[in-house]
Amino acid sequence: MTQDFKDLVDFYHAKKIEGMDFSQIRKELKDKGIDENTVKSVVREIDNKILAGDVKKPGKLDARQLRMIGWALMIIGGIATLGLYLKWFDLKGYHFLAYGPVIAGYLMIVAARRAQKKIS
Repeated sequence: MTQDFKDLVDFYHAKKIEGMDFSQIRKELKDKGIDENTVKSVVREIDNKILAGDVKKPGKLDARQLRMIGWALMIIGGIATLGLYLKWFDLKGYHFLAYGPVIAGYLMIVAARRAQKKIS
């Protein structure tokens, strides 16, 4: 019974994240012949999961992804800066400073470390 309850909660939690309303969830559960107390418990558990923040927000990067992007920016910016000073690139009189990606990459790595410490 507890595994069935957990499966119901997980299934309808996913449906709720997709946009299903609690009233629709209640209706589906009642149509399946599940008693009222179990329906209330399932809805309560789904609500608790949502309030606890178990849902990962789309578009938010985790610490590992942020760190990788930061390192990539630092390497690309460092190569561009070094290449400009050593005349690897011919820009025909234009000057381009590539310190921005290096600094932004470093700040992203620092932010990733702070985010990872906050999780731990």
